[in-house]
Amino acid sequence: MNKYYFYILGLIFLASCSADPELAPIISIDNAEIGAFPRTVNLMSGEYDLMNLSTSSYTHDIDFRSEDGGQNVASYRVFVAFDDNNPDNGDDSSTEQLVRDFGQSDFGDSGNGTRSLTLDFPFSEMAALTGVPLDNVSPGDRFQFRTELELSDGRVFTAQNTESTIFGPAFRAFFDWNVNATCPLSNDVFVGTYAISHIQGPGNPWGTGVREANVELALVPGSSTLRAINGLVVIDAFGGFDMAATLDFVCDIVVWQDAGPGVGCGPPNIAYNGGTPQPIDITNDAEIIVEIEEEGGGCGYSNVDIIRLTKI
Repeated sequence: MNKYYFYILGLIFLASCSADPELAPIISIDNAEIGAFPRTVNLMSGEYDLMNLSTSSYTHDIDFRSEDGGQNVASYRVFVAFDDNNPDNGDDSSTEQLVRDFGQSDFGDSGNGTRSLTLDFPFSEMAALTGVPLDNVSPGDRFQFRTELELSDGRVFTAQNTESTIFGPAFRAFFDWNVNATCPLSNDVFVGTYAISHIQGPGNPWGTGVREANVELALVPGSSTLRAINGLVVIDAFGGFDMAATLDFVCDIVVWQDAGPGVGCGPPNIAYNGGTPQPIDITNDAEIIVEIEEEGGGCGYSNVDIIRLTKI
């Protein structure tokens, strides 16, 4: 009983802070000791097309955020590894390889006072670099990209030593990402209104995980396989918290992408992470089933929920 009482106090405190903007913490590039980070500006192509691997490329724009708009960035290093998720044709997973070490001579000017860069990584080049045979790439295989940003004073910043706040929508830090080998979807499928219902759970201590309500699935710029879930609400026991979430359709499976409402009983916050990928028929968008692993963080619990999204 006492443990749940502390859970409730923590969430009520966070809810009250969120409701009053004057009580919410304020952080800005001017007063946060964040060093520097690459910020995603535009994702043009976020996947490798299994039907056109010879021409498929991953492309996105970034700019550099630091005290002088990236002028003090000495090096931006990009690494890649291949993650083979289909053991039936052998394991071609690779160790991490350096793709390129970018410097100031490679950067441009964004027009808003920051240094900028366009990253363009063709599938054929990444396959050659990691040593994966082209005909061994299957749905669900992926390339894992990791980056490091080194300043002129020698400090190095990565996803591991950057405050989690900087990865949110206000700053959009973008150090690491995965590029799936997948089957592109047309823009008219898995979009529109869906009703959420629970198959398993909600299993958190308050019995209110993802709200059973109607949500809107929408396209995500730069990717044909991602769908944003708009209107998602979690933890109604404490008034409900909005949460942005995304689904990734990888040929014959669908995966819930890690998400969180930004609240908890103390660090770390509650997280709604992707569970076991679920089977999907991408020719039929009437129903979507996904598994979610809810991690209570500072609230001290964990559970697995399974939800169904039914098209209306």
